[in-house]
Amino acid sequence: MKQKIISSLKWSERYTKTNMTYIASGAFWGNFNYFVYSALGLLASILFARLLTKETYGMYQYILSIAGLVGAVTLTGMNSAVTRAVARGHEGEFKKATQYQILFGIIPGIIALIISGWYLINGNNSLALSFVWVALFLPLGNAFNTWAAYTGGKKLFRVGTYYGLLNSLISYTGVIALVYFSRDFVWIAFANFFFGFLGNIIMYKLILKNIPPNETTDPETIPYGKHLSLMSIPAMIAAQVDALLVFHFIGPAGLAIYSFATLIPEKLSGALKFISNIALPKFSEMTEDEMRESVFKKISWVFLIVLLAGGIYAYIAPYFFKIFFPAYTDSIIYTQIYSLSLFSIVATLLQTALTSQKKTKELYVFNFSMPFVKILLLIGFMYYFKVWGVIWAQIVIPFISIPLLLFLLRKKSPPDSIVKPN
Repeated sequence: MKQKIISSLKWSERYTKTNMTYIASGAFWGNFNYFVYSALGLLASILFARLLTKETYGMYQYILSIAGLVGAVTLTGMNSAVTRAVARGHEGEFKKATQYQILFGIIPGIIALIISGWYLINGNNSLALSFVWVALFLPLGNAFNTWAAYTGGKKLFRVGTYYGLLNSLISYTGVIALVYFSRDFVWIAFANFFFGFLGNIIMYKLILKNIPPNETTDPETIPYGKHLSLMSIPAMIAAQVDALLVFHFIGPAGLAIYSFATLIPEKLSGALKFISNIALPKFSEMTEDEMRESVFKKISWVFLIVLLAGGIYAYIAPYFFKIFFPAYTDSIIYTQIYSLSLFSIVATLLQTALTSQKKTKELYVFNFSMPFVKILLLIGFMYYFKVWGVIWAQIVIPFISIPLLLFLLRKKSPPDSIVKPN
């Protein structure tokens, strides 16, 4: 059976012009891991929908949104730089980059404590305590999750899946168990950040013990990771604007409805990100011309996959919500339309192509211009159309991003030299 599958994949390569065996292997292991992760997340969401009030769940989502803003000033781009370095044989950057992120984590930790102090001064002890958890565990969790970039760079998709499954079990089991004992969003937030940190540090230690990296380093990796992190800040801020706008203009219950409307499309988007995850190490090994030719051949297939996934989900969404989220049937029409946002996967693949070739200037142009456009659209659409405005703004963004990325990708300029930020 295995040989028949491999033969079929080899046969399909004459049409797709793609290494289908590599994609199938990466897709299977990456999506198997994500399937379990999503299944546990879905179980947690079902419990949230049935055990928590909309106001409590909305407050929990508000904390996660503010934490996302704090996370924007962690070195989130370091993982892509590490994947690229490891794919080129510079495995020593794994430990080096992790240590650097731990030290840098002092900055977002201080920011979270300042937010906590502001809420304490204003008499909101619950939110003040919630952001203490953010300060303690979010920066460290983000630093130790570099283990996933290491296994990705080595193309150890099966190994990465095993460790990812264990990590998911630790983090989600902790959250699910706590929901049974407490309906307080403060302690649910604690479980989210603490067990996320705990799972990542355990995986990091296990990876170092079982798959020790070589000592080869690349002096450009840390500076490139800084650049990728800096240019990702506007996008990460823009990613939280929708939830913050809904919370402040409609309230926590409205945010809960919006959160469930976007929940499954975001899970599907995460599942389809395996395309970019397995493409990065491959693109990193190519020359610029080879990468450009490869990505242009693949983009139509990605469009087709996204179209099929979005259409199927929009059809089954009403049945899904009535079974699993009966308290949130108001979200059905929103989630059906929101499925169009899956086309952001195409933009992610194109952005991965730029990242693989260290196209710093082009990445800065994209990562600073598109978040600005997104925020303007969100604010403008929200002002006139409320929740519908936020939904439509999210849908429009990919169809602006894709043409811009195609333009930047077609520019035949040599890779930028890395200049250390001041």
